[in-house]
Amino acid sequence: MIPATPTSLIALLSFFFFKLRYLCYRGKCVLLAFCLFLYIPCPSYAVGKTFVLYPELSGAYQNIFQSIIDGIRESGTSDVELYPLSEDYQLEKAKQTLYDSGSDGIISLGKKGHRVAKHLNTDLPLVAGALSLIPNGISGVSLTADPHVMFAKLKMLHPESKRVFVVYSERLNGWLIPSAKDAAEQNGLQLVTYPAADLREAMHHYRNLLEKSESGTDAIWLPLDRVTVNDDVILPLLLQSAWDKNLLLMSNKPGHAKRGVLFAMYPDNYGLGQQLAELLEQQKIHPERSIVLPLSQLNLAINLRTASHLGLTFNRNQRDQFTLTFPSQ
Repeated sequence: MIPATPTSLIALLSFFFFKLRYLCYRGKCVLLAFCLFLYIPCPSYAVGKTFVLYPELSGAYQNIFQSIIDGIRESGTSDVELYPLSEDYQLEKAKQTLYDSGSDGIISLGKKGHRVAKHLNTDLPLVAGALSLIPNGISGVSLTADPHVMFAKLKMLHPESKRVFVVYSERLNGWLIPSAKDAAEQNGLQLVTYPAADLREAMHHYRNLLEKSESGTDAIWLPLDRVTVNDDVILPLLLQSAWDKNLLLMSNKPGHAKRGVLFAMYPDNYGLGQQLAELLEQQKIHPERSIVLPLSQLNLAINLRTASHLGLTFNRNQRDQFTLTFPSQ
């Protein structure tokens, strides 16, 4: 359709009013109005701009943040204004750049980005990402894996699974447990939870659940939890016991899969960027709500040696979902 120019639009309106009486008499007024509506182009809506704060790093860490930024930019929700935070960044300069950019929302990445964003003194919607978040009045996407995705993947890899144990810190992961219970129910699993205040209590719970666990149907979930998931003390115990009793271990750290956990789900950085952009758009509509979401955009790392020990075999469709495999092939 050729867009209407001012001259052609005036001519069309003149024709419309000249013929209006005749056409209404013939019962065609509605049809003419509809045709006129189709002819006149609709105004395009302005695209917003997102101000992205992120730490200026080098090497692999910079690649991580670049992938997140690519996800934000290519979500198509708004234009992007980048503000890298160097070691000698100036807060006042960041405030001025934000003002000059005309941005209508902010995404902060990493601890540094989040810390700076809190001191910008702005009422703009803000979401945080690329760090472990707990609900505390700030909206964002936590690095903690969405249990709905975790448990669905467990059932895909091992349909015989019936029960999942988790030892967790109430302060760090208590907010996630209601969602985990819902995820377990949706996937036909029983979730058995053990809150622990410290490493000693966590060790007690692990020893207890290992005694009652059943081979072939039970799994242990290791969330991102610095209180209850200790790589030097807890992980070696669980790896040996799981190997001996044919238990499934699943984690949120790919390094755990390398050490022998059956599978780990870890951030898809590009997908994290898209999830952050979508959440920011929601915050623009409901800025009064603060919400922390677990990360649903995840990659899958699997230990094939552990899978073979458990008697698991995978078809091509399942293998296509593996992002990392250990031992490296």
